[in-house]
Amino acid sequence: MKKTLIFSLLCLTALPLLAQSRHKKTPVDPDDAYKNNCMRCHAAVQEYSPAKTATIVMHMHVRANLTEEETQAILRYLQDTPVKPAAKQHTEKPETNQTTD
Repeated sequence: MKKTLIFSLLCLTALPLLAQSRHKKTPVDPDDAYKNNCMRCHAAVQEYSPAKTATIVMHMHVRANLTEEETQAILRYLQDTPVKPAAKQHTEKPETNQTTD
């Protein structure tokens, strides 16, 4: 009886240790995290201030159901990736000639 009880207690204390060893977290590559998650909807990286970038990433953490590791990797990617300056777009509206008779 004592042997069975001791064996059971040893098994119960060893289970959490075995469970932890199988769930080791592997580091998330920032480039892969951005490409696998963000590029589903966003084709180009846009440049925002660091504060605005962090806010957007936190919003997308919830909206895109990202893990904490993916969220931090994407934030690192956006902070480390230089954004190429976009070509200037012509934003003037064409003049309209309205005549009243």
